[in-house]
Amino acid sequence: KHIFFVAKVSRKCPFPMPRVSDGLFWRDMLGPSFMNLVTSITGLLLIEKLILDFVLPSWIPSIEAFEVFMGKWPAVCIIATINSVVSFWGFGLIFALPALFKVKSWKIQVNKDLDFKLLLDSLPLIVFNFVLQVLVGLPIMIYGLPESSYDWRALPSTDVLARDVIIWLLVEEVCFFYVHKWLHENKKMYASVHKIHHTWTSPVSFVAIYCHPFEHLVSNLTPVLLGPILCRSHAAALAVFLAVGTIHTLIVHSGYWFCDDNGMHDEHHAKFNVNFGVMGLMDSLYGTYQLPPGARIMTPK
Repeated sequence: KHIFFVAKVSRKCPFPMPRVSDGLFWRDMLGPSFMNLVTSITGLLLIEKLILDFVLPSWIPSIEAFEVFMGKWPAVCIIATINSVVSFWGFGLIFALPALFKVKSWKIQVNKDLDFKLLLDSLPLIVFNFVLQVLVGLPIMIYGLPESSYDWRALPSTDVLARDVIIWLLVEEVCFFYVHKWLHENKKMYASVHKIHHTWTSPVSFVAIYCHPFEHLVSNLTPVLLGPILCRSHAAALAVFLAVGTIHTLIVHSGYWFCDDNGMHDEHHAKFNVNFGVMGLMDSLYGTYQLPPGARIMTPK
């Protein structure tokens, strides 16, 4: 017996054109988040290989010359900071443009527009948290990784990258889920810490790090950095992972259907009590997985 899969589209979704998530996530084929996990692992591994094999080698002589000129660790800090600035502020601006210009096409919460005044009021904390992540993240990278991680001539093999990517994503999913769920279920922590982030019920890219600094450290930074530290990963691979992770969190906070999670995190901002994880894996186990109206779900027929 042949099984066919068709997209069930909510009538509330006025834009039937293809989306990024349509081609990436056939969630109900093998469980609601299995294909998301497979796609995340495969996609990150391909990006890592592309950059480490075809982009980075041509930059290695320049990086080594810069290290000679500045000193190894100052050079590493400068390069890592540039990576953070470009991935957060550069891509953040790109993904904020539709909301800034009040574009209705592909909007997840179609009846809500960007509160520009609230965004301006949020910027000081966003900037503070960005500076905080640089100041905290750099020492962790330098002291948490072995010196061999900074040998630009000894890049990791495909096998090592595959192992690292799997561990990174699983550690991030589990850690972020439990910390995030705790911030919701502990009334004191929610009221004094996590409620700040949920000021935004219809988010825009930059508010991905609009949160209490304590939350930024334990919920945003720790789950991302823990896996690479445990794996003693190469710094170049970690830099790619951090850039891709930053772009991912900007996209899922964009408020538009070009997000790569089928609107899962946007639904969390709208409902508060669903979708505590990153990929839906832990949420599917705990029964808190839910997609928003208009999400494309592939179901058997």
